Amino acid sequence: MSIAVTTRSYDNTRSGANTQETILTPAAIRTRGIQRLFSLALPGDARGCEAQPLIVPGVKLADGRTHDVVYVATMANQVFAFDANTGAGLWMVQLGTPIKGNSSIDSHLINDHWGILSTPVIDTQAAVMYACVWTSVDGSPARGQHYLRAIRLRDGSDAHPPLNLEGVSYDPGQGRPVQQFRSAERKQRAALLLLNGTVFVAFGTIVESAATARGWLIAVDTATFKISATWTSTSRGSGGGIWHSGGGPAADAEGNIYVVTGNGDFDATTDFGESIVKLRYTPPHPNSAGSLAVVDWWTPWTDDGRTGGNPNGEAAKQSQAKAMPTNFRRDMHLARLYGAAAMNMSDSWGDQDFGAAGPVLAPAIGAVLASNKDGILYTVNLQNLGKTQPADLNPVNTAHNYSKLKAPPIFYTYYPGAQPGPAPTNVTGLNFWGGNCTHHLHGTPVLWESAAHGLTHFCWGENGNLRAWALTNTGASTYLACSAEVASADSPASAQANGPHGGMPGGMISLSANGDQDGVIWASIPYTDANMGISAGRFLAYDAANFGKYLDGSGSIPPLWDSQQWNWQFSHNKFNRPVVWNGRVFLPTYDGDVWVLGLA
Repeated sequence: MSIAVTTRSYDNTRSGANTQETILTPAAIRTRGIQRLFSLALPGDARGCEAQPLIVPGVKLADGRTHDVVYVATMANQVFAFDANTGAGLWMVQLGTPIKGNSSIDSHLINDHWGILSTPVIDTQAAVMYACVWTSVDGSPARGQHYLRAIRLRDGSDAHPPLNLEGVSYDPGQGRPVQQFRSAERKQRAALLLLNGTVFVAFGTIVESAATARGWLIAVDTATFKISATWTSTSRGSGGGIWHSGGGPAADAEGNIYVVTGNGDFDATTDFGESIVKLRYTPPHPNSAGSLAVVDWWTPWTDDGRTGGNPNGEAAKQSQAKAMPTNFRRDMHLARLYGAAAMNMSDSWGDQDFGAAGPVLAPAIGAVLASNKDGILYTVNLQNLGKTQPADLNPVNTAHNYSKLKAPPIFYTYYPGAQPGPAPTNVTGLNFWGGNCTHHLHGTPVLWESAAHGLTHFCWGENGNLRAWALTNTGASTYLACSAEVASADSPASAQANGPHGGMPGGMISLSANGDQDGVIWASIPYTDANMGISAGRFLAYDAANFGKYLDGSGSIPPLWDSQQWNWQFSHNKFNRPVVWNGRVFLPTYDGDVWVLGLA
């Protein structure tokens, strides 16, 4: 029987690899090519889905028929069930009124609605899908609330009454104020995690620079369908949203949960902005409440340290806007470092957002891979993240902080040339544009055990190319090859500080393979900036193990197949990945549908 795709990126380590694919091999693609088989129409929302499609084989529906089913949740708060082999519609349910597209949520107004933004998760044993629904009785953001829904795979009916998350609280202790969950402040983009009978729902923030900005992680026990534990990433200060560009929290075999937080305060006590955080969940017992407790973390910098201020964190100061602050003293400091033009670009250095890419676990070597808007890869020790302290982030101690990593940081999504290295003593040295472009990593890396190269990982940063790396047992990454194709190739770059610096968000990639053989990287990239507007998309397939050579002798990754050669026309889905299942590729677009592809 074909595998079930029940969660974002195929598994709880977030590897991004389906290693049970026998049909879509490099040889078959090279010989036969790819064709569009059919489309899954998603009426109700102009863009369609932000959530990754999920697939369960052999589902017995309410009418007694059995189908292999692909489930697609949309921004219109609809869940569609289709036959995965034919595209025939099976059922659809409406899970509340979505919020109308609104500049208070996203100033670019790309989205028609805001509803189910994150990828749901499926419990195949219970035959239930869990989805976080953002709904409003009148479609306004002000009256929006988040619910966890549990619906049956057979027909979309409720397995439990909707669970309203509004007003949930978290007591951080340490004399800090109790935090109250307010949906009007939160954006729930990170995929859901199902672990040992508990669903974990992670949140970021609509307005990242607000004093109310913070990350939340809410645990819901599936047996009782009640909230069993909560945690916030900041409580004295603000920030630390969990969003991962749609990627989910990861989990290891011992049940520990890993998240990467974005812009925010850091004090190593209750505030964990710009950190990879390891949490342990304790379920409730008759005589005790459940809990989510931080057991380890590692932090590369503080926001103030990046912008020339206090590198030790902001714990001694009053809570203030953190994500993209305006700070004249900091602007003057950057102007001294980088010239007067830096006064116009300093806000960019306040938005380096360690949480732009989610964590990927490599349990075989005891590592966590995490990257960010610098395009730097940090390889963290899975068993001992390092417990960074504020003093570790002072320039006199940053080398000690980097030494806690399993391997030194590397420039991951691009080569910066003659710039400071990826682990400078003074982190303000990272404040530059390589080739006058941004190089954020928004999609989490893909990890695969290859017969040809051993443990291999891939990334595709914005304004850059697909890149392959070998990962040793020590955690060191060795560069292997890259593609010639570039994401947002038609977006301009300017040497001026306040000019354009390319486009977002890079390539959305996944991998299919037959064990350690026949690996294929599937990629969707934009031609222009897919953040501020709708961009045409380009879809590519690459051999994940057999690389070529450029004229200079370096490794190349030539495409097996390229939609550009066939004049395919579709809109790039900003943070959504292709999904491979049983000889099919499910490609979400921003045209209100999902394309289903196969061998020609």
